[in-house]
Amino acid sequence: MQRFGMAMHAEERGCSTQLELADLYSRRNSPLCDYRQAHHWYKNAAKNGSLRAQHRLATLYARGAGVDQDYTRAYAWCKVAVFQHCRCARRKLDIIEARMNFQQLRIGRWLAQDYYDRYVSHRLK
Repeated sequence: MQRFGMAMHAEERGCSTQLELADLYSRRNSPLCDYRQAHHWYKNAAKNGSLRAQHRLATLYARGAGVDQDYTRAYAWCKVAVFQHCRCARRKLDIIEARMNFQQLRIGRWLAQDYYDRYVSHRLK
C-alpha cells in the first residue's frame, strides 16, 4: 500500500519526485531496493529531462540492474547526459564505448540523437 501511494504521488509530480523515488529504489542496502522499479522511475525522470536520471539510467543498463544488460541503451542515455555537459557521464561513456562493437556504437549514436531530440532539445527552446 505504501509503495502504491509513493508511485501515485510521483506520477502526479514532476521529474524531481520521480528521481527521488528511483534513488530510493536503487539503494542496495535498503529494504525497498528494487532495481526494476528504480529503472521505471529513472526512465520517467530521464524522459522528463532529468540529467541525473539519464546518467543513472545509463548505469542500470550498463550493469544489467533491473533490466537486461544493454550497452547500446546505456551508451545512448549516457551520451544524452554528455550532450548536456555531465562530466561523470563523459567518463562512464568511455568505459561503455570500450565494451561495444561497431554496430552497437552506430545504433547507440542514433538512439542518443533520437532521445536528445525527443526528451531534451524542446525543453531548451
